[in-house]
Amino acid sequence: MAEGTAWFDSGRTPLEPDPTVLLQPRWPALLGPLWLGLGYAAVAGLSVLLSRQSGSVATLWYANALAVGLLAHRAPALWPRALLAVALANLATNLAWGDSLLTALAFVPPNLVEIVLGVLLLRRGGLHRTGLRSPTLMLRLLFLGGLLPQVAGATVGALVVSSRVQVSFGTVWLAWFEGSVIGAASVLPLVCCALRYRRTELRARLWVPAMAWLLPATVGLALLVLAHVPYPFVYLSFVLMVAALQVELLAVALLTLALSLTLATALALNVLVPPPATEAWHSVFVYLAFAAALVPALLLGAAVAELRDHETQLRQRSQSLERANAGLQQFVHIASHDMREPLNTIAQFTGLVLADHGPTLAADARAQLGLVRRAALRLRALLDDVLHYARLQRDAEQVLLQPVALEDVLAQVRQALAARLAASAAQLQVAPLPVVQGQASLLQVLFANLLGNAVKFVPAGRVPQVQVDWQRDGAWARVRVQDNGIGISAADADKLFKPFSRLNLRRDFDGSGLGLSLAREVARAMGGELSLARGSEAGGACFELSLLLAEDQRTRSPGSAPASGDSR
Repeated sequence: MAEGTAWFDSGRTPLEPDPTVLLQPRWPALLGPLWLGLGYAAVAGLSVLLSRQSGSVATLWYANALAVGLLAHRAPALWPRALLAVALANLATNLAWGDSLLTALAFVPPNLVEIVLGVLLLRRGGLHRTGLRSPTLMLRLLFLGGLLPQVAGATVGALVVSSRVQVSFGTVWLAWFEGSVIGAASVLPLVCCALRYRRTELRARLWVPAMAWLLPATVGLALLVLAHVPYPFVYLSFVLMVAALQVELLAVALLTLALSLTLATALALNVLVPPPATEAWHSVFVYLAFAAALVPALLLGAAVAELRDHETQLRQRSQSLERANAGLQQFVHIASHDMREPLNTIAQFTGLVLADHGPTLAADARAQLGLVRRAALRLRALLDDVLHYARLQRDAEQVLLQPVALEDVLAQVRQALAARLAASAAQLQVAPLPVVQGQASLLQVLFANLLGNAVKFVPAGRVPQVQVDWQRDGAWARVRVQDNGIGISAADADKLFKPFSRLNLRRDFDGSGLGLSLAREVARAMGGELSLARGSEAGGACFELSLLLAEDQRTRSPGSAPASGDSR
């Protein structure tokens, strides 16, 4: 809806499903300001009735906070008519109380200054578009809407009104400021919270079972301690603090207003008799305690609301991750069966064609067929790495740890890499290795990647030399795999373990970019860690694998296991 025709803006916060305005934006342009004027007059009349005595100004003023909250959520194009309605309501209220026309008119400008400044500050701070669901936002609201405008309003009011009612500037300023601050703390949070919901949502959030005892408990405890306890303000916020942990922030704001009205009524009926004061400004201590009883529960309620929003967000993310995990499992199933079969067929039959008919094929046809076969083999290798990675991500929490002899793992890996080791004439030296806590199949995947990389990433013409040894560090085994390959620069060290991250061109060194990230995930799934212990551009790299030693290995010295010898 266009801003010029809407009665209220409908700002949105991330976690609130359908924030909207309390009053539906279907009213005619003149009827909305009329309702605002009537509401302002009613609240102003209540404020005067509760706190204004003959010959003085009101010391508790709720009406301006109502106008600030409503106008901050209203389209600026309709502000002039609304402010006119507020001015007339203010004038009528003071005339009804018995002020002369000039005295009643004197109250209008400072109230308008306070309201306009409050609205502008809230709009400037973007608070009309938030749900106040954090202590920071609540403090900003109370500061921008409940403190700064009141300073300006009290100053203008003291200048204008003091000459009319024959009261000193300081007395008028202090009374005005105290009453407006308490009114803002009592009403503004409730209005700003309420304007985020429809009427049906308001009822659902306010009329919860806990309110059946929280509301009477708030009022009853307040009257009890005000009448019988020497320092009553200390105890007034107890029920509100409990409520902040039980109900929504909107309900806490309503209970805060109920407490404020109870305190104002007690002051008006002399249920609470302030201690004697020798100076007029001593009343600030009473109203400071008044405000102190209201604010903590609002801040706690905002903090609890923020925690609830975070909990909701985490729950939504958890559900999203569960859906993603289900999709991942489906992908693993499809990739394991439906994708591998055509790749195996392509690789197998292109190999057969090259073997049986290669000599009779044209050179370019033979080369192109070889490219197809190598691409199929590379894609199958990539698929195998992706499947290993996906399965590990899915089943990381289900890895069962048991004692595993690393020498047996290395023997299996050497057998699997026998053709590659022989083709490159690689020299593999393996020191006696311990028994660790792990899973044999996963450790084979880990060492196959480490040793395969050590043999692969070697400059042309250089014989790969790989050394595997370990040392004890408390209950941990630090296994090191060192090579004489092309090396790793310090700038590239952070990219090593990122999935699909490649440090070299594919035409120089083939690979999927998943090997080291998969190896690290395997190490972490078993409670260990894989890191780059040393690397340089001059050549050679050393990776360190940390694994928990098996119980019976934690007191055995390195080298007590039988040697495994060299492999070429």
